[in-house]
Amino acid sequence: MALQLTCYGAVGEIGGNKILVEDGRARILLDFGTPFARQQRFFNEFLRPRAARGLLDPLALGLLPPLAGLYREDLALPGLWARFSSHPFYRELRREGPPVDAVLLSHAHLDHNGDLSYLDPSIPVYCTRATGMVARAMQDTGQDTFERELVYLRPRANKEGNLVSDTKAPLQQRLFHFLDGPLSEPARAFWCSAPGRRLLASCGGGQAPQELAGLRLRWWAVDHSVPGACAFAIETSCGWLAYTGDLRFHGRQGPATWRAAEALAALRPLALLCEGTHVDAQGCTAEADVAQNVGRLLREAAGRLVVADFAPRNVERLETFLALCRAHGRVLLIQPKDAYLLEALHLAEPAAHPDPLAERALMLYDDPKAAPRPWETNLRTRWQSKLVSASAVCQHRGDFVLCFSLWDTNDLLDLEGIEGGFYIYSNSKAYDEEQEADLERLRNWVDHCGLSFHGDPRSGDGPPLHSSGHASGQDLVRFVLAVRPRYLIPIHSERPEWWQEQLAGSGVEVLLPQAGVTLELG
Repeated sequence: MALQLTCYGAVGEIGGNKILVEDGRARILLDFGTPFARQQRFFNEFLRPRAARGLLDPLALGLLPPLAGLYREDLALPGLWARFSSHPFYRELRREGPPVDAVLLSHAHLDHNGDLSYLDPSIPVYCTRATGMVARAMQDTGQDTFERELVYLRPRANKEGNLVSDTKAPLQQRLFHFLDGPLSEPARAFWCSAPGRRLLASCGGGQAPQELAGLRLRWWAVDHSVPGACAFAIETSCGWLAYTGDLRFHGRQGPATWRAAEALAALRPLALLCEGTHVDAQGCTAEADVAQNVGRLLREAAGRLVVADFAPRNVERLETFLALCRAHGRVLLIQPKDAYLLEALHLAEPAAHPDPLAERALMLYDDPKAAPRPWETNLRTRWQSKLVSASAVCQHRGDFVLCFSLWDTNDLLDLEGIEGGFYIYSNSKAYDEEQEADLERLRNWVDHCGLSFHGDPRSGDGPPLHSSGHASGQDLVRFVLAVRPRYLIPIHSERPEWWQEQLAGSGVEVLLPQAGVTLELG
């Protein structure tokens, strides 16, 4: 019996991972992420899929594969599937029980988990506790929209041909199973509640079994720019199938990725699905180098305000700045979303993520809010003794590092006397015109406030202040040659053909997937 793989995303593109694995009666999805590059062809921050039409918009635009039975029934208008029944990718997955046995979720970045929102909530999701908690924090603190119902959802009802929120129906929790063990009692209390609402009746949160639909399952922690990332292997009837998710080797958890490579090699895998985000990169700046370079800037900025700009779920970068604040006698002022995420991670992994409220060098910036949401009101109450106002920042500018991004820059107008301060951009470069436009707006804000801009990707001057979340091409080749699968299937890359040249003569055969076309291995 052949093992079947169908990639509905991450083919010739970065992200949007949706990979269906079929072995006999077993059906497993590897991630279910949002294809941002394709989505941005049609949508932006203000033009979004219509909640009243449910699945229609993403299906009609090719952002979701037309797999009947896979999705939430409350998002399907009458006659929806008849419209897509002639689509070349159309399939009916419904059978007794869930349409697929599980989603194996590698990590909590939206290009890997964002489209969970559309899935039938009866489908189990397998991930680490940290991944689950990051997803939960993202949903709680993000926009309240049907596109971001990652962990729990509000059922919708058909009202005169439009799908509207059913305010009388209870919230429904997705069924998560955690690879690294069940939640503690405090973590479970958080997991089973929803901000400003009553406890959820059924919330899961138990330990994932070691078998899935009769197939053995293994997983390993890997280094990435978000906590909880992991790689998977499934023992199919044809041999082990491995999946990297996203990984790197130059962060603090780099040794974990090499340990995963050693463990995968011992399985002698039939095939490896491997990411290739930065195959053209010859090397990557290590997180330790970022810390060293930022430390020099903090010394130069003595007595002046420092603003730190980094990705919202890059907890390792936050910890880098926190350690530097301790060393330089400063306090790191974080945003409410940052504090909420740190609290959730502490519940998931208390040993790896200490209680943020107990950290003396960590406080909360008290930015003005006209109508804070319930989660933020509750958080500010917990952090009441650690709130720092704009006036306090102005009076003691050299005592703080303020965590801001473009979306917080209008709060800079509350701060007087900050001219000459440092704005440290410790983030990735712009990858499209929209991101470049945002970066230009950021430059305008920094210039208006009289701050010096460090780490501007456009200038290319100065030491690097950002460490990528993805491995370089040379490290990926080393990884694949260490694992030595029979087949290498490149995904999550704009240059999958690059692998053919790199692995020529290695004994590893490269199979280039096609979107929506089933690949059979035996």
